[in-house]
Amino acid sequence: ADSTCVWHLLGSLGYRVSALHVNHKLRGAASEEDARFCAAGLGAEVVEANGGGLTEAGLRELRYQVTGCHKLRATGHTASDQVETILYRLVSRGAATGIAPRSDHGVVHPLLPLWREETEAYCRAAGLDFRVDASNAETKRGLIRDEILPLLRRLHPAADENLLRALDTRATLPPALAALLAAPVGSKRVDLGGGLQAVREHERLWL
Repeated sequence: ADSTCVWHLLGSLGYRVSALHVNHKLRGAASEEDARFCAAGLGAEVVEANGGGLTEAGLRELRYQVTGCHKLRATGHTASDQVETILYRLVSRGAATGIAPRSDHGVVHPLLPLWREETEAYCRAAGLDFRVDASNAETKRGLIRDEILPLLRRLHPAADENLLRALDTRATLPPALAALLAAPVGSKRVDLGGGLQAVREHERLWL
């Protein structure tokens, strides 16, 4: 639904959009059905890139290599994917980082403000069919999505939204400094305590 949504949404906004589907041939008939659906429904170019034996990260790098010739690439990653990424990187790297709006590979992610449920609702409202990759449940992201996040929501119903806040650096700043950064452009000075002051002169900030 996310990929179908971003394809249709960008087209409806007037962008000239083409679709590309990479068939890793890992799921037998289901892989072939996905490729046929993308070709027929989205007019997608289908590229076969056998992913046998590769890890999730290896498959992702393979897709970047295959699509590297395209001038601008957009994916359908959503806020839901962002939350899953934050959790995985927090556990695996000890850092609460997420998906950048534009990656080092030149890939843009225009749907990051939307939740997965919203992309599905968009597709239904627009009468767009979409497919669901059943193998997602077998991935690390699937483990987070199906098992870990439901437990965190039992701890707090706003777990997803609060995890997203981990990317907001202003949430970890001293309140006075956060307020200074959020204030309308102008000149202002605030006392941060401990003999430290922050001075804002229009678009510049000094400590």
